Amino acid sequence: MDNTDEQIIHLLANNSKLTQLEISERVGISLSACQRRIKLLEQSGVIAGYKAVIDPTVLGESLIVFVLVSLERHSKDGVRAFEAAVSRLSMIKEIYHVAGEYDFILKVAVADIKDYQNFNYDELANIPGMGKTSSLIALADRKHTTRK
Repeated sequence: MDNTDEQIIHLLANNSKLTQLEISERVGISLSACQRRIKLLEQSGVIAGYKAVIDPTVLGESLIVFVLVSLERHSKDGVRAFEAAVSRLSMIKEIYHVAGEYDFILKVAVADIKDYQNFNYDELANIPGMGKTSSLIALADRKHTTRK
């Protein structure tokens, strides 16, 4: 992978709707060379797919909370059971198994603080194996702001 491939990856990461012609012009290579490079990046797994970035506020999910979770048990079965339980909750948008003081970081999207309170008490607290949690409320998303 060279500098040109890195430029292509950067462009696609910021806007996957760019046409191959637009990418080739911005990078300064021919359209056919750009098409070959993108195809190779896809085949090698560097580009694993394309996705839409959804504005959560339009869906009524204007509050983002990162929940740090410590499990009571750290067995393989305990971890798998926790992952299965949180995977079923639609408010949880991302799940990260991490090393350190906490075992998981959950990205939760809800309408408001009342919805988060309900989610925390009615859903999250009832998952078997839950230990200590800590909630971090996101004030702003600087990386995924809408680009026009």
